[in-house]
Amino acid sequence: MTHISRRALLGAAGATALGTVTGLSLASPAHAATRQGIDYSWGRPDPSAIAAAGYSFVCRYVSWSTTGKNLTRSEADALRAAGLDIVVNWEYSANEALNGYSAGLENAKEAQRQAIACGMPADRPIYFSVDFDATEAQQSAINSYFDGVASVLGRSRTGAYGGYYVIDRLFDAGKITWGWQTYAWSGGSWDSRAQLRQVQNGITVDGADCDRNEARSTDFGQWGGQPRGTAKIYGFLSDGKMTYTAVDVASGDRTHGAVVSASSIGFAPKAMATLNFSTVLVTSNFGNLYRINVITNNDELVFERPAYLGSGWTHDLLAYDGDGSLFGIADGVLRRYTVSAAKPEAGDITNNTKIDSGFTLKTLTTTGPDWILGTASDGRLLSYKINGAGSWKGYELKSSTWNVFDNLLSPGGGVYFGHRPEGSLFRYIDTNPFNGSGSDITGAGAVDTSGWTQYLLSAQPGTVA
Repeated sequence: MTHISRRALLGAAGATALGTVTGLSLASPAHAATRQGIDYSWGRPDPSAIAAAGYSFVCRYVSWSTTGKNLTRSEADALRAAGLDIVVNWEYSANEALNGYSAGLENAKEAQRQAIACGMPADRPIYFSVDFDATEAQQSAINSYFDGVASVLGRSRTGAYGGYYVIDRLFDAGKITWGWQTYAWSGGSWDSRAQLRQVQNGITVDGADCDRNEARSTDFGQWGGQPRGTAKIYGFLSDGKMTYTAVDVASGDRTHGAVVSASSIGFAPKAMATLNFSTVLVTSNFGNLYRINVITNNDELVFERPAYLGSGWTHDLLAYDGDGSLFGIADGVLRRYTVSAAKPEAGDITNNTKIDSGFTLKTLTTTGPDWILGTASDGRLLSYKINGAGSWKGYELKSSTWNVFDNLLSPGGGVYFGHRPEGSLFRYIDTNPFNGSGSDITGAGAVDTSGWTQYLLSAQPGTVA
């Protein structure tokens, strides 16, 4: 039997012979795709053109080929610089999976080597192609091939590309954790376990022949350009009740909340900083500092009675960097403190250091260890690297318009959220939050256009990569 790959068939037969197959789009109407992407082999569309066309990820190939098909480090760096995520797939010949365990093992070793050389983190999955209409009788050899892949990558990082029936059988047999299903050889069916779907062939992006894909899961094996993780956001209402909300930073979708506490902490905080998932610091209008221990924030938000930590905390703004440094601003003076415990007592917050005066910020958050970010009343977005007393460097990222926000918060990873007083929350992505430039900050849309009625908001730092 001769096996012909879906891509080879399309290239050889042409649009006339294939009729309704070429360019056919069979996207499932069950639910909207979270993100749109493309895959391509020898063509090289410009990364900025890919992003401008509305795509946020690319699926790229590694293989034994030396003809220019493979992803390279320079290409991966250019894709990431454009804010595009990358998914890696191994494909050399269409029916390699029929060669069993040893082929899977050797392919996985080479795929791993090439992908890591291109910058892929070592914990990300790799897909392996079954690029033909595999029969049930051939499944045993294919299963053995993916056993060989898993012997190198581990089952948790093993993925497959193919039509519905082979993907379905591989999932059922427990041979893969990741699925990239093509509409070809699928009979109009989709396996809901597949994180990726190839829904259309023969599209053109920047002059290159490409296929269109849809991500059907928040995590589909991507790495590089887009942040990954969950922003865990605490807040306060004007009556002193506490809130908790979780937001997937890649999609901007709320994944949890908002959960509102049944009881108030007893006062409306002046400033707040989230230390970790279960610990929040707040100040009162009388200059007192309190620690709030969260017991649960799942179906309900329950906390212990606020623990008094001391007086003299007249800060208008607080922010914690996730690495032991707490920043506070009062009357334009920036101070840095060392926090040495996950649930600090008064003696665990030390090294009160005056950094400098002149920090007349309207909002304050942190973007990484000893990096703070804030807005000024004239609309500027400002970033600062804090070294120590009198030692810091500031950068103007944006010159205007950011004064519309009354809260600025960041969970790390170059993700910023801006809250407007009318209750909207907007998401921004900074490709490099530490380069002192705002040219790589892009608006990623609204999380919600209303409903965020908190007057104080703070994200747990370091939850996004």
